[in-house]
Amino acid sequence: MTTLALIQAYVPNIHPAHIMPFLVMLVGAILCLIFDAMSDKQGSRDLLPWVAGSTLVATIMSLLIGFMPYNRLFAEETFRADTFSVLGSITIMLACLLAVIMGPALVSRRNIPSGEFYTLIVFVAFGGMTMALSNELLTAFIALEIMSLSLYVLTGIDRRSSRASEAAFKYFILGAFASAFLVLGIGFIFGATHTTHLHEIAAVLGEGSVDLVNGGAAALNPIWIFVGFALLFVGMCFKLSLAPFHMWAPDVYEGANTPTVVMIATSSKIAAFALMVHIVAALARWDLFAEGATYLVGFVALVSMIWGNLGALVQSNFKRMMAYSSVAQTGYMALALMVLIALPGQLEGAKLAAAEEAIKNAIVLYLVGYTVMSALALGIAWLIGGEGHMAGYRGLVFRNPIAATGMAVAMFSLVGIGFTPPTIGFMGKFYLFKEAVQYNFTALAAIAVVTSVISAFYYLNLVVTMFMREETEEAGVRLACMREQTFRLASSDALTRVAMASCTALIFLLGFFPNSLFLIADAIKEGFLR
Repeated sequence: MTTLALIQAYVPNIHPAHIMPFLVMLVGAILCLIFDAMSDKQGSRDLLPWVAGSTLVATIMSLLIGFMPYNRLFAEETFRADTFSVLGSITIMLACLLAVIMGPALVSRRNIPSGEFYTLIVFVAFGGMTMALSNELLTAFIALEIMSLSLYVLTGIDRRSSRASEAAFKYFILGAFASAFLVLGIGFIFGATHTTHLHEIAAVLGEGSVDLVNGGAAALNPIWIFVGFALLFVGMCFKLSLAPFHMWAPDVYEGANTPTVVMIATSSKIAAFALMVHIVAALARWDLFAEGATYLVGFVALVSMIWGNLGALVQSNFKRMMAYSSVAQTGYMALALMVLIALPGQLEGAKLAAAEEAIKNAIVLYLVGYTVMSALALGIAWLIGGEGHMAGYRGLVFRNPIAATGMAVAMFSLVGIGFTPPTIGFMGKFYLFKEAVQYNFTALAAIAVVTSVISAFYYLNLVVTMFMREETEEAGVRLACMREQTFRLASSDALTRVAMASCTALIFLLGFFPNSLFLIADAIKEGFLR
């Protein structure tokens, strides 16, 4: 065999344009490291947030331009760029961009190593995007570990904070435990289907048998499929902080710096849900799997909605309240995931494809909405230093009316029901619950509505505290102390305020015009900048 033939046989046939977003991210990460190596010059260090931010913006542009073939497998059938994946990847980039914008104040106040901080943010975005676009389980697992390891380090990067070190240790131990479940589940699925590519898994499950190496075929072993998915789903529940695997979230949210919390609350969840949607879409082609997995996912969704909201009710710390709130919010999205699993048993052909598309659109709309709402709430808390005890919010409207109004918008939208004019939180829940009712999951949809009413008690309690509780000297001193412990005013605050204003506008824009998100998706499909 000639050298050329060997190269053709063993080197992957990958078009460079198809992996342009990945190349942009890697080049940006390398540039961050190079500028950090030149850290003896203060100017080089000051350029780091601009390099990281430009990398994320350039990646967004490369996704919009449409380098990747839309809704087709590419890069040796390892990735698929569909509407869900691309919109999810862009949202991941935006959440990480907000962390970059908030970074200079944190780095200067807490003396955090800036090179590692910004480089790891880029790697969080890289891992999240790769995970969202993956069509192959081992690639998705490696991407998940890249993102997770970066978040572990970012959580404990403030070495002067004992809480940050404790949070990072808990996050790492439980995250490693979850990864073990995940890789073992992948192993069982591979043992049953002899492949880790999702489209091939779907084909094997559709046929009900697997081809053997020495010829012939063997019937699928349903036990392996169920055990594999159960283990894989448990691992993903840890990553998504779905109950009863959410125990790490409150401590990590409280101990980690707020820019990292923004990424944990948004980017990691978007990437994990994108992967889960692709996995269940492949496995649900097997009727036997759909019947069993519906109950498993439905149970986790039910427990998450109830436990997350009840846990948030008794919290007095803002970040712990947001942690329990995230458990409930992911429970709502898991409800839609359950409906997606059950669809092949109710529909077929073109109707099935249309229904799956509608549910995926509902999930991505809610993911985008949750990202905007969480970013707004956490960003305002970061700006005013209100990341600790919620007593510091008493009478905030008299001290900072703009911050109080923005926080109120975020809280009303997170409630998602009974608020007019419509916000993205309302429209997101409307679409999710509508799909559940339409496909005969009315009881769970009703429980979701009831738990949303429960959430109004703790979300709106913060609004009442800001607008209707008398300002006290103790509250003012508490908030001032929290602000001083967090950071002093820095030039990046202006950009953070612009980002918060943009989030506020998006909450109403996507609330009034939710279909605008899918118009963007259609434009991406056509490669409108190409």
